[in-house]
Amino acid sequence: MLNKLAFRNAKRSMRDYAVYLITMTAVAAMMFAFNSLIFSEDIRNMCSEAMVLGIMLGFVTFFIVLIVAWLINYMAGFMLRKRSREFALYLLIGLKKKELSRLYLKENLLIGTAALIFGIAAGTLLQQIIMTVFYSVFSEDYPLHIQMSGWCLLMTAGCYFACYLFALMRNKRVFKKMSIAELIQMEKKNEDLKVKHEKVRQWLFFLAVAYILYVYYMMVRGCSILTALILMAGFVVAIYAMFAGLSAFIVCRVQKKNRGMYRRNRIFLYRQLASKVRTMRFTMGTLTLLLVCSLLGGTFSLMFSQYQSQAIDNSVPFDVILYSPEPEDDFAEEISVIRSHNEILGQRVYRIYEDGSQVMNRYFGEHVTTTMAKHEDEDGNFLPAGEYYTYDTYMKLSDYNALRAMNGGEPVTLEADEYILQTKKRIERDFGGDIYRLQPEAGGKKLSLAEVRTDPFSQNGINGADYLIVVPDEICDEMNAYYSAYVADISGRGTQQLRDELNDVHRHKYGLMTESEYEAAYEAASEAEDTETEEALDAAWQDSLMEAYGTDQMIVMVADLFVRDVDASDMKFVVTSVTFPLEYIALIFVFAALTVLAVQQLSDSSKYRFRYEVLRKLGMRKKEVDRVIFRQLSLYYLVPAAAAVAISSVIAVYAGNQFVRYTAAEGGGLYYFGISLLLTAGIYLIYFAATYIGFRRNVNEE
Repeated sequence: MLNKLAFRNAKRSMRDYAVYLITMTAVAAMMFAFNSLIFSEDIRNMCSEAMVLGIMLGFVTFFIVLIVAWLINYMAGFMLRKRSREFALYLLIGLKKKELSRLYLKENLLIGTAALIFGIAAGTLLQQIIMTVFYSVFSEDYPLHIQMSGWCLLMTAGCYFACYLFALMRNKRVFKKMSIAELIQMEKKNEDLKVKHEKVRQWLFFLAVAYILYVYYMMVRGCSILTALILMAGFVVAIYAMFAGLSAFIVCRVQKKNRGMYRRNRIFLYRQLASKVRTMRFTMGTLTLLLVCSLLGGTFSLMFSQYQSQAIDNSVPFDVILYSPEPEDDFAEEISVIRSHNEILGQRVYRIYEDGSQVMNRYFGEHVTTTMAKHEDEDGNFLPAGEYYTYDTYMKLSDYNALRAMNGGEPVTLEADEYILQTKKRIERDFGGDIYRLQPEAGGKKLSLAEVRTDPFSQNGINGADYLIVVPDEICDEMNAYYSAYVADISGRGTQQLRDELNDVHRHKYGLMTESEYEAAYEAASEAEDTETEEALDAAWQDSLMEAYGTDQMIVMVADLFVRDVDASDMKFVVTSVTFPLEYIALIFVFAALTVLAVQQLSDSSKYRFRYEVLRKLGMRKKEVDRVIFRQLSLYYLVPAAAAVAISSVIAVYAGNQFVRYTAAEGGGLYYFGISLLLTAGIYLIYFAATYIGFRRNVNEE
């Protein structure tokens, strides 16, 4: 009997709360589609860094489970209040509280199971879309085929039902404590709007806004990690306090009885809004936080995905790049390895030179904003600190033009006493006019700057660290060779096997262990409890042969050996492991927020029917009533949205501008935030339109 009743009630709830069912279906679909990335054999075969994506998605899933559990808990409690009289009637006819609690649990689990089944069906299609997008990032074609992993299904169902069980446990306790009288009165609890100390309480709104502005000030000024955590905790509290004060602010405005308050049904709309904000201030604050996270997640995802290709081109502009600390290295062993795998279409062995000067190093150390180290000691001596080489780095013009030709660039020319400064695009913004007055002396000549070039040139330690001074060949002939480098264009694709063999040969040539050899030796020493060997291994280990690495900070590719196809794929995978989870969070959070907004209004539409009927009896036409409904819903949807946009825009624009400043990425903070806002607004309008159509239909029913 109870099973039949639970099934009937679940069917009715699916009809009455269709928006909730659709959202949970979408949540299940996204859970299944994104979880499938973790267990995909195709992805594991594509990239060695597949574990990074799994870790990131697993970490994000934890927070998504909490938000989905909150949504389910909110909706279960909301439906409980709306059906409280029905449940009171069940108790009156003899149903026990334990049976009633079990009945309600079954109803919600039936709704959840239906949404999960629909979601997995939709998730298989979404999976194909996500996999196609994923492969397109790596310039690969994805052959459409359904991947149905048992572990993926288990993880999706486990996370999904964990949300339900976690959320519904609270409602089980509510049933135990509730009496019949309390259930009858429960639906009316949100109707009270006590007007008390409103003039004092409205200052909460202004204090909260002032605190948020203070957090923005500290964000720009900079602070310690501990201070930032404390400020962020206060930031969350301030958002809730803002809505606690907003209702009082609106009530005070209504009480002033300004002449404009009685125009075009404003008093009706303001009273409705004040009542909603007061009774739902905690929910409004939560919705605002969800929308803020959604907007910021979308913004940061766009920033990283936009820049990843540019970062790869800057760091790995050639098919194969090698660094050697030996100035006279001819790379014969490495070239032999390359030829055993691919045909070499073009290659260049060249030297980087120094003349004992530090003029350019000092200039960069003083002007580049991304430097992290102090580059002068107390006596004024230059300190390279790993970001720059000890001495200024020079390159022959002939080598420079040869490398430019390999990248399809035109040759450049220089007069006998001129130089070209080859640097990174982001660093050029830090230069002042004094860069053209800088005259380094090399090969017995004082040189003048001909031009600054910012072509992609692998300047994270191989072709200089952040910069190279390109001079006529005869000047370098009078200088000391600093180190050597090699670049090659190869036919076909570079493979992981090619990279591994190159790495083995390259490191063994200098008497260094590879990473796998080091790990095996360290593990053996650990098992033997040989502390001395462990310490010796740590002391001898060199991650890179290079002396300097430059000042990149956002997306950094540093190595003494690159095979573009392999390293670019690994870098794209790491960046994608950040962007995909951020997009996942953005979608789930915005769906959760909009579901609460939509269901609240649609459920209250029957209650508002009487109020709008009164307006019609007072002479208001149907079109005017529809207009009032539109304005009421617009205000209700606009309040958390406007707060979220105002709060997140400052953070997103500042963070985006800093990102562009440190990376020279295209666009700016406003550009990335604008795209994220447009995408969110599209979803917002769909939910708003569905709510408006349903609300108007319910109010106008005879």
